[in-house]
Amino acid sequence: MPKELNSYKNITQCRLCDSKKIKQIYNFGLIPLGNNLQKFRLQSVNCKKYPLSLMQCSKCNHFQLSISVNPKILYAKNYTYLTGVTKTFKKHFSDYSNWIIKKCKIKKGSLILDIGSNDGTCLNYFKKNKMKVIGIDPAKKPCQIANTNGIKTINNFFNKKTSSRIQKNYGQFDFITSHNVLAHTENIQEIFLSIFDLLKEDAYFCFEIGYFKEVVKHNLFDTIYHEHLDYHHAEPLVKLLQSIGFSIIDLSTNKIQGGTLRLLLQKRKLKTKIKKVDKFIKQEEKFFKKINIKNKFQNFKETLLKLNLLIRKEIGKNKSIYAYGSPTKASLLLINSKLNINMIKNSFEDNPLKCNKYIPGTDIKIMNTKKIKIDLGSVIIILAWNFSKEIEMRLKSQNIRNAKLFIPLPKVNIRKI
Repeated sequence: MPKELNSYKNITQCRLCDSKKIKQIYNFGLIPLGNNLQKFRLQSVNCKKYPLSLMQCSKCNHFQLSISVNPKILYAKNYTYLTGVTKTFKKHFSDYSNWIIKKCKIKKGSLILDIGSNDGTCLNYFKKNKMKVIGIDPAKKPCQIANTNGIKTINNFFNKKTSSRIQKNYGQFDFITSHNVLAHTENIQEIFLSIFDLLKEDAYFCFEIGYFKEVVKHNLFDTIYHEHLDYHHAEPLVKLLQSIGFSIIDLSTNKIQGGTLRLLLQKRKLKTKIKKVDKFIKQEEKFFKKINIKNKFQNFKETLLKLNLLIRKEIGKNKSIYAYGSPTKASLLLINSKLNINMIKNSFEDNPLKCNKYIPGTDIKIMNTKKIKIDLGSVIIILAWNFSKEIEMRLKSQNIRNAKLFIPLPKVNIRKI
């Protein structure tokens, strides 16, 4: 049998500035991997759990996890997330590609790379604009879908070795993009250096990541899970990127995934200074100086306790409880709200790769939304709360009526349909 000790390693220094002065901010205890969906109930309830603690660097203020789970366990075998499942993401990537093409003046025939390209949804919009596109992603099933749909996708991890191989085969790129991936990478400094080398002179790199300021502001702490090694905000990230040689051209936020930070960079010999970037960082500094993060974690716990009490009241009225969605964050949310065992009948899911499996650490079976059938007057907990509006519309389109929708975060919100 393989040794379980090799399944993760402790992180003993800051992943951005290498300082060893890191301190624990909050400990969630032992939590299962959010994407480790099991086919059988007992396997799911008893699945392996890993330490989940949030740390902060005392030197540059970067936030990160205390351990790194072996990436082959996280992504290569049992990773079922698909970008193209929701209309929300499709529209986001459509708008994003149009903005990039106009902002960076990307021409037809330009060579585009997407790091962590998943099922190729983002690249597809660049391909429609007559550009040459290549993706790279370690998850086997999403890569198969992308290649089947005509999006050239390399099934591998992006690192210095694979970057050199890509450059040898395709040359340097006119534009590189990445979405909600660069908090997942094992060696983030190596990744940014490899991206810099892959770009042509004056070419652009744009990436989106979860914005930790929004997580803290709105108590969205279920977005802390093992796949996300880093919890980024602008100040320490900008320092690292500028030290590599990037110019920060644009810095903004959007509401996708509960709050995202978008950075547009350029590989330039003549460094560019943008006033907007300095203003953004100063406002961010004020926020983190004023906020008490530990108190915000307490608010999160209180929100989940409220959810538990409200659901128990509904059970007391003999109401049937269901869930909608099985995102990575579902395990932490359900376990911390103590709704993980013998409370929820099943969860409905739009992603077929997740169906007929169980949410990790729970006895909640995932059913295809095409087969949705619930009792009148039931309760549905929207676990994929960042897509709650889209999910509500889907339920209405399937003639689901006389049900209560519970949206857990940012605060418990109850709607009737």
